[in-house]
Amino acid sequence: MAETAASAGTKPAPIVEVQELTLEFATYRGAVRALDRVSLTVGAGEIVGLVGESGSGKSVTAMSVMRLLPPHAARIAEGHIVLLGQDVVSAPEAKLEDIRGRLASVVFQEPMNALNPTIRIGRQITQVIRRHEQVSEAEAQTRAEKLLTEMQVPDARRVMRNYPFELSGGMRQRVLIAMAFSCNPKVLIADEPTTALDVTVQAQVLALLRERARERGISVLFITHDLAVVAQLCDRVYVMYAGKVIEEGTTAEVLRRPLHPYSRALLRALPEFVAPKQPLASIPGTVPNLIDPPEGCRFRPRCSFAFEPCGRTPPLIESPDAHAHRAACWLLKEKRVALLDPLTSSADVLPPPRMGSAPLVRFENVHMRFPIGANWMGRPRAQVHALNGVDLEIRRGETLGIVGESGCGKSTLGQVAMALLKPSEGRVLFDDTDPWSLRGGELRRLRRRFQVVFQDPQSSLDPRMPVWQVITEPLSVGERHPRRWLKERAGALAAQVGLRTDQLDRFSHEFSGGQRQRIAIARALALEPDLIVLDEPTSALDVSVQAQILNLLMELQGRLKLTYLFVSHNVSVIRHIADRVVVMYLGQVVESGPTGALLRQPAHPYTRALLAAVPTLDRDTEISAPLRNTDLPSAINLPKGCFFRERCPVAIQGCEKPQALQGTSQPDHLARCLRAEELLRGRV
Repeated sequence: MAETAASAGTKPAPIVEVQELTLEFATYRGAVRALDRVSLTVGAGEIVGLVGESGSGKSVTAMSVMRLLPPHAARIAEGHIVLLGQDVVSAPEAKLEDIRGRLASVVFQEPMNALNPTIRIGRQITQVIRRHEQVSEAEAQTRAEKLLTEMQVPDARRVMRNYPFELSGGMRQRVLIAMAFSCNPKVLIADEPTTALDVTVQAQVLALLRERARERGISVLFITHDLAVVAQLCDRVYVMYAGKVIEEGTTAEVLRRPLHPYSRALLRALPEFVAPKQPLASIPGTVPNLIDPPEGCRFRPRCSFAFEPCGRTPPLIESPDAHAHRAACWLLKEKRVALLDPLTSSADVLPPPRMGSAPLVRFENVHMRFPIGANWMGRPRAQVHALNGVDLEIRRGETLGIVGESGCGKSTLGQVAMALLKPSEGRVLFDDTDPWSLRGGELRRLRRRFQVVFQDPQSSLDPRMPVWQVITEPLSVGERHPRRWLKERAGALAAQVGLRTDQLDRFSHEFSGGQRQRIAIARALALEPDLIVLDEPTSALDVSVQAQILNLLMELQGRLKLTYLFVSHNVSVIRHIADRVVVMYLGQVVESGPTGALLRQPAHPYTRALLAAVPTLDRDTEISAPLRNTDLPSAINLPKGCFFRERCPVAIQGCEKPQALQGTSQPDHLARCLRAEELLRGRV
């Protein structure tokens, strides 16, 4: 009887248990201690989040659980990893191969790199099934098709015959999740699985991941830097910084009342906590060098609350309000947590309306078509309709935000605005001049007035040039300048974007992601342009670095009177920085207007669906996938009538006819929808 009671009160063993794990990478400069005494657990059927900046050790922790790190490069100095009751650290490779795929699976960040481009989708899934289970090829094929159908992949049988490059990013990620679930694993590790996806596709993938994990009782370790995704998905969360766990607790407790100054700083760097157009609370400094980390608390050099005890390494200390909520901060020990100011959202504060100004760029019925293939006469077999009758204005001194799913024409719009692509039909006027009516030197001089900052600065910066040369490269096109003058000019431009002049002889790979984006911005400023096209400039950055870049862009715009065309799929960023916003769908502008009013009260069902799919920090809001179909229709064979009709939840008779972009009852607000006024007034 006593024995039964004791066993009944025994807490079940965790599915994943990492104890005091210390891991080092050998480099020619010395050992990098990527993980320092990291401990975490994942219980049965639990979804646990792991968050932190790049370089904090999130992915290294996950890879260590599966022993996927190369043994010649990574050394486990101390600690234990127990996965499903088995010691992973001492397990032979044959045992690990049996665990991977069958008992534990991984979903990686970039599905195109994780899938074999030379093997059809169906074959890749059946290989995993037959590697771990004794089933026939026909049984494996049937199970693979069923898995894809469960993941809401339309026409699963056809998709199984496709190669990865024939599928969209969201579809590839669904295939990867189906493959991870193929052998009914007990543990799933998801490493930033939605970072590269649009918000609508992200919502679908997250909803599928959560539903399948709950249905099958699978434990999930979910790695992300998106705190809103953590709020929507995870039961508990660990916050990592510089190779250490600095806070842990239930998701609600950590996000509602974070105890560590670093956790608070991450949350305060989000646009949701600052009124639009106001400076974001960025974190000063950078993550420390893990070859020679600072003594004591590793966040101390960047912490505004640091005091004398912070010179010693703090243990994880329990919160006085919740014993499961702990943080590695001496403020807790000294009962000084009250010094931390409360977090309050200012996202609902509308910025003052911006006065109208003359348009700098004007699109007039712009169409952009790209030919595909050619027949025996040399004529194109088909055309991709990237832009379909775009009419819009970019006004002087404003930030115009462009949002929409991948493939809607956002980036093409930016290239047409910069006269990098000539419209197939219609025209673009820059300062009342058609660039394509100019010739030679006139066109070259006009092009100096607009520049671009790309999404990935590492890919857009020449790795063979020192940074001063990268920054001044536009000045050297068609002109000769003394080297000394160019270096001085580079120094002045670097100072404008917050870079030190003593760093300019380095190469781009020696800088962090945020610093590289500053270099790209400095290069864009070199020719003193009027317009800068910003193509997803913060999507590859951590929230703290994103805050720094957004603050820099707003400060430069105010000082230099710049005009921005800001392309992004991050609605929170657009809400914060843009004066007006344009929503695009399949090459058309479906809605445009002042940012605050449009995002608060959209007049098009597609805009409404986009906003409904954006994850929020509100734990009471469920992840929803509001669109009827998952993917954009074909841009080769455009739909008849309203392009959005096939996916629209409120389509009615009349939507089969083309819709024009028309004004609504709201000032400066346009929508391409038959039911725009009903949506504005909340009747739908």
